[in-house]
Order: sequence, then C-alpha cells, then structure tokens
Amino acid sequence: MKHCPNTECPGLEKFGMVSEFNDTSTVCADCGAALVDGPAPDTLSEGGKPDPNMELVAVIAVTSEPDIVMVESLLQDAGVRYLARGEQIQDLFGLGRLTAVNPLLEPVEFLVAEADVEVARSVLADLNV
Repeated sequence: MKHCPNTECPGLEKFGMVSEFNDTSTVCADCGAALVDGPAPDTLSEGGKPDPNMELVAVIAVTSEPDIVMVESLLQDAGVRYLARGEQIQDLFGLGRLTAVNPLLEPVEFLVAEADVEVARSVLADLNV
C-alpha cells in the first residue's frame, strides 16, 4: 500500500484523510506527488485517534436507500464527518435489497459533532425526506 505525503494535497482537504493507493500506483491522482510506501497516517485527531468524548447530535433520520445516499453525499461534499447509525441493519438478511425501505427496522439516523450541526442542518435543509 502507498499514500500521498503532500500535506497540501486537494484530496486531503476534500476527503478529510490522506489518500491511499495500491502498490502499482506511483503518483497521487489528486495532486501528482510521488507516493510513499506504507499505509496512510490517521488524520482524525492528534495522535490519530478519534476523541472518545466528542458529543454527537442527530441531524436527520431517513428510511429509504436513495435518501441515505443523498444525505451521505451532501454531508461529504460539505466536509462534515458523520456517523450513520443503523445503516448496516437496513440490509439485514437482504431485506433492504427487496424494497427501498425496510419496514421492519428503524430509520438510519445521521449524527455529527456539535461543532458541525449548523453546517449539516443548512446543507440538508432543502432535502425533502
């Protein structure tokens, strides 16, 4: 595995993490920098570990797969990190593949850090769910 060492790489800003590439790649697709061997360093917080005391706030809950994808896309484009609680359960036993909504389960709830609540809500304000 290889990663981009450029601390000003557009990929780092866009995705919030250092870009990783397979062993056959030689340059970063985002900035053109020469890749270095090894896994990418974690960029979640100082020391590379998430803050265990971070307060998360629910900003929206959705039930259909298209809405889940739309919310994820909007939050990612805005640079807002999120936790999608219940997303894996929507496809429990393949039921999520049969219908757009799994009527047996709760909606997928999107949580963000307290500092990102305003941005997340403004990005999601026009979404009709």
